[in-house]
This record gives sequence, structure tokens and C-alpha cells, in this order.
Amino acid sequence: MTRVALVSSEPVRPRMAGIGIRYLELARRLPGCGIDVVLLSPAAPEETAELGLAAPVRRFERGRLRELLADCQAAVAQGQLANDVLLELPELPVAIDLYDPWLVENLTYAEELGFGPFKNDHATWVLQLSRGDFFLCSSEEQRTFYLGFLAALGRVNPERLAGDPDLSTLIAPVPFGVPDELPPHRPVLPERAPGETRLLFGGLYDWYDPWTLLDALARLDRPGWVLHLIRNPNPESTPQRLLAEVVARCRRDGWGERVRLLDWVPADRRYDLLRDVDLLVAPHRPSLETRLSLRTRFLDALAAGCPVVTSGGGAMSRLLAAHDAGWVVPPGDAAALADALVEAVEDNAAREARRAGGRELLRDFRWDRALAPLVRFCRAPAVDASKERFVHRPGTAAPPDRLPLRIRRRLRGWGLAR
Repeated sequence: MTRVALVSSEPVRPRMAGIGIRYLELARRLPGCGIDVVLLSPAAPEETAELGLAAPVRRFERGRLRELLADCQAAVAQGQLANDVLLELPELPVAIDLYDPWLVENLTYAEELGFGPFKNDHATWVLQLSRGDFFLCSSEEQRTFYLGFLAALGRVNPERLAGDPDLSTLIAPVPFGVPDELPPHRPVLPERAPGETRLLFGGLYDWYDPWTLLDALARLDRPGWVLHLIRNPNPESTPQRLLAEVVARCRRDGWGERVRLLDWVPADRRYDLLRDVDLLVAPHRPSLETRLSLRTRFLDALAAGCPVVTSGGGAMSRLLAAHDAGWVVPPGDAAALADALVEAVEDNAAREARRAGGRELLRDFRWDRALAPLVRFCRAPAVDASKERFVHRPGTAAPPDRLPLRIRRRLRGWGLAR
């Protein structure tokens, strides 16, 4: 039996965001498809052990991958740690997981962090897309985007096309899946106050649009409605400026008791939280990130039977609209969003119709179907023989950071600025 290393750049432990959860699920589900796996992440093995995995767990250590993966015939790797797998084990067949388009996400932080992250991320994508043997993405939108990048690097070449005209053995959608059955509900939130309606936004990232939601709520006379926001579990790597700004506005507007901050719930309790609330609402702004991201929180919500409201644009909104599985409103339209919220919360017939659409949509996201392209690779992993003959690796360039940012960075170094 083939043994495959699953390498997650995010620590796999009880409290983690989407990528950690994705690798936990891969480690749980691939063995059922006949694939032997070992899980590596930056987490201490005792942290991961709390999750009750049957698969072996090892702590990622740079420089020791040849030893750590000595019993593996292939790897599935994600994020910056995929670089180490490719560089330390160049002969190993590697599937690069591009589900999370983090280069695009991190562009939104340039004003705060400068151009350094872009230079690192771009060079990383050049390395990974030039050296990987198979690539995972989340949707057809992402697949088209990454095929352009692969073509620029020479990975879309005559030899590959001759044997695989659609390039399905080079890159394929392997989205986040949903379980066939949820565990019994164990409430996470305290008992409701009389007349309380709970809206969940979830974690706040810079590409979301909480402002239109707050404007929509201000239009409605619904004093019993409470909005829940979630603090990010990795604040050291994910700027939380937007969350701080939203909390400040809510205080100014006298919404202190109607907006509540939650700590990130353990991964295995995420469906419990979604069954504790009445609605998931997470509008976003038009952006490249929006076009490329498949919103995992919406798949989880549909699986939990939680109605969803979002903005138009991107793969998730396309799927929701096509299956009539949720409410999709124009970006930035507070009036339309307010109308959708009222219908989603107060019209029982509309809610049930959307739940039925959600169940229809999720048929394509059951784990056995979602994992099929990855299972095919893992059963017969192979190095792409054409990559070195055609590959082109361009350099990465960016101008110096802007002067105000350089000054702030210098002041912080002197202890004179926050």
C-alpha cells in the first residue's frame, strides 16, 4: 500500500482554521480510500493526539524531512512548508495543495506589512508550480487561474497535452468536503435570551465586508438580533485590524451588547456552533480573492442546515445561486441585504426551500467525491517527466516599501511606535 505524507503549514490541533481542518480531514478520510497516510504539521504531536487520529503524526522539522518521510512514497503539501518538501526531497512525487490562494489573500495586507510578503509568496508559487507533480485547487474558477500561472512556467506544454488534453492529471479541483452525517448536536453557545436571534459572521478577514452588514442591521428594527464574530486562532500571522475597527464602530453606535466576540471553537465543534445560530451571514467586497476562494464556512453551514446569506461574486455565490441554496445579494447593497436577512430569519417556507437547495448542492461535496482526483494520484504517484524539460522560473521583483511604512518599522524597532 502506498504511504503518503500530508504536510500542513498550519498546526493541526484542536483549535485551528480552514487549512488545519482540511489536513485533519484528509488524514481521517484517505485511509478509508485505501491510502496509508502520515500527518506532519508544526504542532507538537501531543497537541494533534488530542484529535484522536488513527494515522501516525509527526512534527515537521526543517532539514529532517528525508528522515521523517523515509517510509513515504509521495507527499501532499501545502503553504510555505511545501517548499521544504520540494527542496529536500526532489525525487519524491509531490501534490501541491493550492486550495488556499494565499498569495492573493496576502496582497490585502501590503499597506500594513509592505512588499516583503508578496516577494516571498510569489517566489514560493514559482518554486511550487514549477516543481510540483500534481496540483489541487478548490473550484473551476481557481483551476483556470492556476492554469494560467502553470502555462507561464512552461508546465502546460506539448508533452503534457499529448497525453492529457484537459490536463486533469496536472491540476484538478479537490474542494473541502462535508460528512455524510453530522455528530449529535452539543451546544457551544449559552442558552438564548428570550426573543434572541443569532447571526454568525465568523472570522473577519480584510476581503470581507462587515460594513454593509452593519448598515443593513441599522435599517432594521430588530433589537433581539445578536451578531457573533470570531477571533482568529492565529493572530500572530493574520492581521486583525478589521476586527478591531468593527468592534470600535459597534461601540460608537451603541451596539456593544448586540455584537459578541467568540474565541475560535475546536474544529470538531464547528457544526455545533452552526446549529446554535439562526443564520450565517458573511458579505464580501468584489476582489480577486472573492473570485478565487471557495468559502469553507458556507459548506459547513449548509451541512449543518444553517441558512446562509452572502454577496454576489466568486465560486460559492455562483453555486448558491445555481442551486437556490442561499440568499445572494449585490455587493455593497445594504437595502438588499436587509431584505434578505429578514426573509432568511422570518420566512420559514423560504428557509426550508433554501435548505433543500443546500442539500442538492452538497451532493458534489461529499468527501468521497471531493477526494477522487487526489486518491487517483495517491494510488499511482509519479514525477512529471516533462517539467524539467519545459519549465521556466522567472524572478520576483517589487519596489522598496513606501517611506511611511519604513519609518513606522524603524520607530517600532526603537520602541517608539506600536
